[in-house]
Amino acid sequence: MRIDNNLNSMIASELQINDMATNIARVANTVADPEFQEVSADLIDSIVGQIPEVISYSANAKSIETQNAVSDMLLNIKA
Repeated sequence: MRIDNNLNSMIASELQINDMATNIARVANTVADPEFQEVSADLIDSIVGQIPEVISYSANAKSIETQNAVSDMLLNIKA
């Protein structure tokens, strides 16, 4: 596994989270009066859709940390 693959995946996750956050903010700003606000399927999808993106982002970050540790160990063995 290569670090650039993990970074590209992290960027894709970040873009998805930003898109979902924008959608949530748009729904919240559409109707300012709370009694007129409705929970729509789009809002629910945006909130729930963030969960796997956050997990994916964290997993890719952990993978980069692991790759860094392995590289350090190999350099120490070689030295």
